This record gives sequence, C-alpha cells and structure tokens, in this order.
Amino acid sequence: MIPLLLALVLAAPPELKRAKDRFEFGAYADAAGTLRQLLARAPELSNREALDAYRMLGIAEYQLGDKHAARAAFVNLLSVDPDFTLDAFLVPPPIVEFFDAVKKEHEPTLAPLRARRRELAEQQRLADEARRRLLAEEALRAGPPGKIVRIEQRIYLLNWLPLGAGQFQNGERAKGAAIAAGQLVFGLVNIAAIVVHNQIADDPSRACVSGEIACSRPPYRDSDRTLISQIDALKYASAALFWGLYAYGVWDAHRNYVPRIETEITARQPGGAVKLEWAF
Repeated sequence: MIPLLLALVLAAPPELKRAKDRFEFGAYADAAGTLRQLLARAPELSNREALDAYRMLGIAEYQLGDKHAARAAFVNLLSVDPDFTLDAFLVPPPIVEFFDAVKKEHEPTLAPLRARRRELAEQQRLADEARRRLLAEEALRAGPPGKIVRIEQRIYLLNWLPLGAGQFQNGERAKGAAIAAGQLVFGLVNIAAIVVHNQIADDPSRACVSGEIACSRPPYRDSDRTLISQIDALKYASAALFWGLYAYGVWDAHRNYVPRIETEITARQPGGAVKLEWAF
C-alpha cells in the first residue's frame, strides 16, 4: 500500500503538490493562483487529481471572497464526480452549505452524468467478470501446471561478512565451515596473544632496573623481552592469517555469487524432478 501511495505522489504534477502545500498552510491566494495556472493548461490529470485540484480551488476562492470563481470550481468538480461531498469535519460549514447549494442547483444536469457513471461501472464489472471467466476456463482446460519454479533471492551483503557467510549462502558448506573454523582459531589466538602480552607488560613484579642480572634493556628482563617478542610475532601472524582468510572468503564469495536461483520442480513426475537454473 505504501509503495502505491508513494508512486501516486511522485507521479502527480509538481504544481499540484505545491498548491496543496500552500493550501494546507492557509496561503489561499498562492494556492489558487497555482491551481488556476495548472488547470488552464488542461493537463492530463487523473480523476483523483482533478477532484483534488477543483476542491482546493473552490475552497480557496471562497475563502478569498470570490464566490463566483468558487462556484465555477465546484461545478467542474461535480462534472468529474456528481456524487462528491465535502467533509464537514475538515471544511468550514459555510463552504459545505455553499457547495451543497451549488450541487442542488445543478441536480437536473448531474443526474444524467450520475447514470452514465453507473453504466460505465457496470460495463467495467462485466468486462472484468468475463476476463476472469476466460482465464478460469483456460486454466481448467490446461490442467495443473507442469512445473513449479521456486525463486530464491540471495543477499549481496553476506559476501562481505566473515566466518564463511558468503560460502554458506552459495551452498558451499564445507568451504564455509573451513573458513569459519580458521577465522575462529586465528581470532582466538590473536586475542589470547594480546591478553598475555598485556599481562606480562603490566606486571610490576617482572620489571627490572639497569644493573640487575639479565636486565640488559630495562624495564623488562631479557627472558621476558624474548617472550614478549615471541608473543608479538604470534599476535601479528594470527592477525595477518585472520584477515588474509577473511579477504579470501570475500573474494571467493563474490566469485561464486549468484543473485537469484530458480529451482524448477516438475510436478507431473513422481518424486518431482529438480532442475537448477542460475540467473545472473
């Protein structure tokens, strides 16, 4: 429903939208001027747009004191929809009474229009009914469908996620599980290396000063400095492997990515034969 309303708003002439904004703001002179220019060009307005334009023009002209112009606008409105009524909760009572008087005054000429609208509506209903009957008869003659196509839309964003998300979406479960396991292992090793490095570096009992045995480069003992260097090497290596595996997973997911998969199931064969069609 919302996309349909949005499409109607976007398709409406910009002058009509601008006039409606000014009308709702109470700038009746600006709204009336815009509507008069719009209607003078005789644009291809839909019935709904024409009704909205003449309704606003009639109310605006009445508010401006020009009842003659308001009457003309309301007559044009009734020529589009002879059964149109103003909402008494939204429109001031004097304007509603004025509109009803115009409608009553022109009732003799509105009656044929009303009858014609009912006739056209009935013709449209009969045409729609005939179309539905035709399609139903053809479906009955053709029998049940020979195949059923199941469409699966895939999500492009998953190609960029870690832990083999793109591979799992592409149906490569073994590869996805291997990538996920590798990234988990390398990620945990990297986190553990960072934690151990910080514990050693922040432990005051391991600190030393110049002149102490095995403390050639304070504030760490030589043995602790060697251990920290080894932990740093493990930290950087695990981070490099984690991001390297992530980059490979992203590249591989994009390489095998298919936006849509159509699964064709042949319904008339027992067990249902399945055919995969790849659409790019």
